[in-house]
Amino acid sequence: MLGKFFKPKWQHNDANVRLKSLSSLASDSVELIRIAQSDPDSNVRMEAITRLSHLPTLVQLGHTSGSIGERSRQRVIGLAASDHHHDHLLTDVFHWLQNPALLRSIARDSLRGIKLRHQAIAKLDDQELLFSIASNDTFKEIQYVAAKQITDLEKLKTLEKAHGKSNKRLRQLLKERLETEQRIQQQQAAINDLCAETENLANTGAWEQDKTRAKVLEQRWQKLATQPSPEQQARFQQALEHFRQQLSGWETEQAQRTQQLAAQAEAQARLQSEATQQAEQAAQAARERLEHEQQAQAEARQRQQQQKVQQEEKLQKLHDTLKTLEAHLDAEQYSEAIDAHKALTADLKDAPELPGKDLAFFQRRLHAFAPMLRELQDWRRWGTDQVRKQLIETAEHLRTDDEIAPQERAKKIHSLREEWRKLSQMEPGQQRALWQAFDANATAAYEPSKQYFVEQAQQRETHLQQRHDICDKLEALHSATDWGNVDWRSLQADVNQLRKQWKDAGTVSHKDWKNINERFNAAMDSLEAHFKAERSRNWQERTQLVEQAQALLEHPNTAQAVEQAKALQTQWLITLTSRPSDEQRLWKQFREPMDTLFARARDERQQQQQERNAQLAEEARQAAEQHQRELERQQQKVVELEALAAQSLEHKQAETSADAQIANRTAGELLCLQLEILLGLETPPDFQQARLKYQVAQLSETMRSRKDAYEPSSHALPLLKQWYALGGMPAAALASQTARIEKVKEALPQAQQ
Repeated sequence: MLGKFFKPKWQHNDANVRLKSLSSLASDSVELIRIAQSDPDSNVRMEAITRLSHLPTLVQLGHTSGSIGERSRQRVIGLAASDHHHDHLLTDVFHWLQNPALLRSIARDSLRGIKLRHQAIAKLDDQELLFSIASNDTFKEIQYVAAKQITDLEKLKTLEKAHGKSNKRLRQLLKERLETEQRIQQQQAAINDLCAETENLANTGAWEQDKTRAKVLEQRWQKLATQPSPEQQARFQQALEHFRQQLSGWETEQAQRTQQLAAQAEAQARLQSEATQQAEQAAQAARERLEHEQQAQAEARQRQQQQKVQQEEKLQKLHDTLKTLEAHLDAEQYSEAIDAHKALTADLKDAPELPGKDLAFFQRRLHAFAPMLRELQDWRRWGTDQVRKQLIETAEHLRTDDEIAPQERAKKIHSLREEWRKLSQMEPGQQRALWQAFDANATAAYEPSKQYFVEQAQQRETHLQQRHDICDKLEALHSATDWGNVDWRSLQADVNQLRKQWKDAGTVSHKDWKNINERFNAAMDSLEAHFKAERSRNWQERTQLVEQAQALLEHPNTAQAVEQAKALQTQWLITLTSRPSDEQRLWKQFREPMDTLFARARDERQQQQQERNAQLAEEARQAAEQHQRELERQQQKVVELEALAAQSLEHKQAETSADAQIANRTAGELLCLQLEILLGLETPPDFQQARLKYQVAQLSETMRSRKDAYEPSSHALPLLKQWYALGGMPAAALASQTARIEKVKEALPQAQQ
């Protein structure tokens, strides 16, 4: 058939013709999309992409490589500023949209998709723009996302005043920022204080005390929770090194002085040795005369040797005690350090016969430690005296309180005496007067309890048996439980009931209490080991659910994230509860991302509904315009056909030669035949044979035409115009063809629909 001669220009075989025809196609037309996707000529495709406004197609093409993909991505970037209907597609290719002006436009446009705006805001560093978005946007999620990028606390405070009551996350953000800032300031202040204390170490002249203080400061520096800045680190190290240099100089001076003292002591010892030798010579000369004096001198030398050994032992003990004192100070064990200091002082008083240099050494060290230890000891002594007075007041109150139960009275008195004993061990100072007052009140307060304990003696045996029964049940419960398949809540209820019975059971004698209590604790520990393992397992399982819930906030697909969140909720099962505060904290951590997801899903549904409504309105408008254009086109064609029919009548009535009439008749019959085949009309019987012959000849063309799926009306009109343009023909042929053309005209509007 002849349809192949009447293709539109955008289907022309010549690429230049197709290229020029692109200007006649609508930017979102199916034809332009088809050319951009599959035209064999790359230049035509590139130009089609430049003119195309159908964003889904452009995104699809943008994922390809080469110049086609690059041109498509550039076109997407150009349309992204104005196309509000495909923001869900833009979120998937957000890494293409890196133009700063475009990102600012998307971030502040409240009509854009929330997820796309979220991505754009995350790329902003313009504090004023972020503050404007956080202040003026109607979406709470956008307010929070923009505020999260703001570093100025004053701006955050302004936002909190404006939106804090209505935006919980914004209020929580400011709270966290302020707490973080305060914590940083406190930590920085602590670091600076450490630096200042280190710089002042060498200013007091108390070198031994400063030496100990330097070790304490260095330990505190190493335990800092926050990493100091390089400047602070350098300041501390310089101050510490400066002190160490000064300390080294002082110690050198002390060593030199010690050497001088040792030299002096050695000279004295040498003189003493010479004097001894002279005495021995004198004694030798008079030995025969003074034998009893020689014996006395021998005994004196033996005593001197014994004293020397004793001195060495005492000296070694003093050194050991001094090392113990320094070790306690280094470990910040101040109570033990005070005791060691007292022991060293007492030992030093018991060793007056030590050499002068040793006595001087230990006295200097004691003097160095004295200020710090004296302050600590004064605080401890004052504290223990205050506690002793409180214990006396408590004992006096028990003495006069007639309403207190005898058993409780005895327990309290025992507890008071035990506390007094511990205080005596801590600070055994002058406490006799206080002890007499305390003991008198405690003894008098205990008298009413004696009779009660006599009456309770028999009950204790009964209580002991009750407690043995409880232990039997606990042990049986442990052995009878299938630990691979446990009803934890029921088991815990049974254990709690037995624990309550144990608590409610009466007292037993002191000699029996230890054994029965140990048995009870052992039975409870055996059960608690299983409880602890299950509680830990269940806690870890729910902690993982919390982590999964928090990870859902980063899921790109909110709907899928919500479904996964619902699935996580069904997995939240508590077999054994932990502390209520911990349970509340963990549940809050689990619920917060859920609430955020559900709120985000609600906002996205609203946004998507707005986009769908806008898209439907736009599609309706375009459909109405298309329908109007189609009506106008059909009316125009009707007018054209009527005009052509009028012109045809003139052509047919014009004088025509016989040969021309024959040629016009033949051409007219072919055109009528083609139109009838094209529009599916019945051909008159006289021309059926000609139609069959024509169809066989054009079979391959017919198959190709079906594959191309073109519109019959677009090919029928040119053929109809050709018939109208024919000149005169024989009257019979004209009448026959005119009748056939009228049927074509009647069928043509239906083919156009």
